[in-house]
Amino acid sequence: MSHIVHVVESFGAGTLSMVSAMANAQARDGHQVTLIHSLREETPANWCALFDPRVVTVELRMGRAINPGNDWRCGRQLATLLRQQQPDVVHLHSSKAGALGRLVKLFVRGPRYFFSPHGLSFLQRAEGRLKNSVFLLIEKLLARVPVTLIACSPSEGQEIRNHLTSRVLVVENAVDLDAIPAAPGNEGVVRIGTVGRVALARNPELFAEIATLLRGEGIEFVWIGGGDADGEAVLQAAGVQLSGWVDRAAALQQLSTLDIYIQTSRWEGLPVAVIEAMAAGLPVVATNVVGNRDLVRDGENGYLARDAADFVQRLQPLIAAREARRQLGAQARNFARAHYGLDTMMSKLYAAYGIAPVAQAEPHA
Repeated sequence: MSHIVHVVESFGAGTLSMVSAMANAQARDGHQVTLIHSLREETPANWCALFDPRVVTVELRMGRAINPGNDWRCGRQLATLLRQQQPDVVHLHSSKAGALGRLVKLFVRGPRYFFSPHGLSFLQRAEGRLKNSVFLLIEKLLARVPVTLIACSPSEGQEIRNHLTSRVLVVENAVDLDAIPAAPGNEGVVRIGTVGRVALARNPELFAEIATLLRGEGIEFVWIGGGDADGEAVLQAAGVQLSGWVDRAAALQQLSTLDIYIQTSRWEGLPVAVIEAMAAGLPVVATNVVGNRDLVRDGENGYLARDAADFVQRLQPLIAAREARRQLGAQARNFARAHYGLDTMMSKLYAAYGIAPVAQAEPHA
């Protein structure tokens, strides 16, 4: 049995989904698992229910923004926790935990450290060139700390090799495929939607522009989730139906009511929501960015698009032909099942850690 500690500040959306999937599988495999986490406004109220009761949780208020005083205090607290826990593996998730954990690694030696960015901060195109340059400089400095990075997609791994370090392994995100209900399709209406928090990264403005261009009888646009007030206002002005925040079970059920899934992200790591949409048998049209392009094989299991006009061009034939939606969705489902099951992800993750699952462990869900 190994002791694995996960450290995460970005405790919501896809990062939360992946951390809970990893931690739960490791607990079922008989490992001792500790989760050191922060809480964000997008952290679901029922987050505890997402974790196996054998996962020990410890709150550490790291904070999203750079704050030297708070960052110093949290770094010291994290170092104290790791000295007390004496884990075999420390797995850091997302930018803030990754920065603090890599600095702590200089003082707390012994565990094997790994860092999963879940989307590289310096690829966030909407932040502007200057801010992205600052993010890249910070990451270049932190890359000098001998920690192995774990990319969640091949294209993210290549960006890390190009800009930061050769110490990177690829372990693709995955989902519990059996938990995802199939999308049977609708009669008399075509529902086009997405799942996730309304936030800068997900580009609600582009989603609203697409909805405006394709607005018409028998076409509905749905955003499953809620979030930033400005983004919600833009979506509502375009006639998009907003569900507001729902838990994962409800989100998956609403996902199954769609006919087409679109992902308008400005940047990604490897989007869990797209994997779930594919597993539900939905055709996917997504922006051509890191992460999305690892999942969407243009013309085979979905389409990649550059801008609103490109989305419209890709969506119109799918709106017009149910059989085209069915065929592309079936190919997407087969692709997801072939490559993105939890067992595949966990085998690669244990190999990265250099540890083996405990014998006679429970099968992964």
